[in-house]
Amino acid sequence: MFQEFYGLLTVMLCVLFAIVVSLFNIAPITYMVFGIAIVLSVLLQYGRFKKRTISEKAHSRLACGLFIVITLSISWLVADWIQYDTQTTRDQTDGFEFSTMDWKRGWPNSEELPEGLKRPEKLPEGIYRASAFRSDLVWANAYRERYTVLEGDLKVISQYEAIAKQNAAYTAQIDADGVLRDLDTGEKKRFISHPNSYNIIESIGEEPLNLPQRNFIEWLRFAPRKETKTVVKDTYNSTRNHRLYVFVDDGNTKRPHFVELLISDDGTRAVFYQSK
Repeated sequence: MFQEFYGLLTVMLCVLFAIVVSLFNIAPITYMVFGIAIVLSVLLQYGRFKKRTISEKAHSRLACGLFIVITLSISWLVADWIQYDTQTTRDQTDGFEFSTMDWKRGWPNSEELPEGLKRPEKLPEGIYRASAFRSDLVWANAYRERYTVLEGDLKVISQYEAIAKQNAAYTAQIDADGVLRDLDTGEKKRFISHPNSYNIIESIGEEPLNLPQRNFIEWLRFAPRKETKTVVKDTYNSTRNHRLYVFVDDGNTKRPHFVELLISDDGTRAVFYQSK
C-alpha cells in the first residue's frame, strides 16, 4: 500500500514518531500531531492505491499539502520545546553546574598544568570526596571559572603540593586576614589574581515538589513534570589560611586568567582552580 514517494514519507514519519516516543518524555499535543499526520497519510495511501478513489494528481496535491502542514506543526512544536526548556534551564540552574561525582568537569585544562597535576582518569586512593564546579555554561560571562576540590588523606594531598612547589611560577600564603604573603619570609606580596572563595559540595539529593495543577492548554503543551527537584547542599569556604601555587597568571585585571592550586593549612584539601 505504501507506494511511490509519499508512501516512503509516511513510513519515515512512522519511524520518526517511534524514535521520538522512545527517546523523549513528550507532551500530549505531540502525540496528537504525529497521530493525525500518520492517520491522514495512511488514508491517502489507502484511497489512492487500494480503493482507487483518488486520482494521481489529487493524491499528489493532498499529500504535498499534508506534509507541508505537518512539517510546520512539528517545527512549531520543536520551537516551543526549545523556548520552554531554555527558559526553564535559566530559571532553575542559573547557569551553574554542581556535582559530587563528575569531578572531571571542574578540573583545569591539563595543558596549563605540570606533569603530575594533569587530570587523571581516576582519583587516587585516599581521596574520599571530590567536588566540582564549572560555570562555562554562563555565556558572555567575562569571569568564567571552574575548579575541583579534593579532600582526603594528608599524604595524598602533600604529593600534589610537592609537585606544585617544583613547578609553580610563584607561591604565596593567604593568611587569616586574606593578605598575600611570601611563604618563606612572610612579607606582603604584590596583588595577584586568585579566588576569594569556593564551595564544597556536601550532598546532592531529591526533594519532592508541590506543583500546581495545570489547565487544559498547559496539559496539552507540556510533558508530564517530574515531581522532585535536585537539592544541592554546599559549604562556603574562604581561601584564607591557604597556601597558593600559581602556574599561570596573565596579569589581566579586567579579564583575568589564572591556573593555580590552593592547599589548606591542615593539608587535607586541595583546590585546582582556573579562571576564564
